[in-house]
Amino acid sequence: MNLNCCILENESIYTNHLTELLHQWENETSCNLSIDSFTSTEQFYQAIEQKYYDILFIDIVLDDTENGIEVAKNLRSSCPCGDLVFLTNFQDYVFEGYPVHALDYLLKPATYEKICHCMNQVLDKLTGSCFFYRIRNLVLQVPYQDILYFSSYNHSTEIITTKKTYTIPQMLKKLLKILPKQFVQCHRTLIINLNHIEFMDNNEIILSNQEHVPIGRTYLKQVQQQLISLMQEKRSL
Repeated sequence: MNLNCCILENESIYTNHLTELLHQWENETSCNLSIDSFTSTEQFYQAIEQKYYDILFIDIVLDDTENGIEVAKNLRSSCPCGDLVFLTNFQDYVFEGYPVHALDYLLKPATYEKICHCMNQVLDKLTGSCFFYRIRNLVLQVPYQDILYFSSYNHSTEIITTKKTYTIPQMLKKLLKILPKQFVQCHRTLIINLNHIEFMDNNEIILSNQEHVPIGRTYLKQVQQQLISLMQEKRSL
């Protein structure tokens, strides 16, 4: 998974230290990090108009007219952004993060254990109960339980849910690698949610919305095996 990280910190020694810790975490996980750092709020505001960040580390005491708390409040009210983590030398600010739903509050210099805790929380959230997709500042989050199937169309993929349909510029093959095990490919153009199967024979599947989708001969055995495995897991709970 690719994660975008942002650091708003006016002291390079802390920026460099935090960057090293983030790369250390990156090397120990399967994630790829893109890390941008800024020393002024002006640079920072320009950047977030063009890019979505999954996690933002913000120093509370900045040299600008705004402090980190004010920056966070502006973010929450004006644009989509990921989790906020405050950095400071002073423990007095620990309760200031609650109004903006900060993920954590770290005393500088941050420790590797603290960074791991923050990054693992972000990773768990993004790979948990929702399908997450980001296109610049557009963030799509769809509960897996609402997804009926994914359908390849030209160079895009449609996400058909119980409520509406979304279109994303992503190949089906890449999606299959990041989806949880209840999703299985049943046709060269389709990935279905096994939890929404109501009936299946050798040619087609009837989903919970009564829609009929085809099963490719190549995928039939795999679908049957994964469906049986999922049913056995549910019975054992």
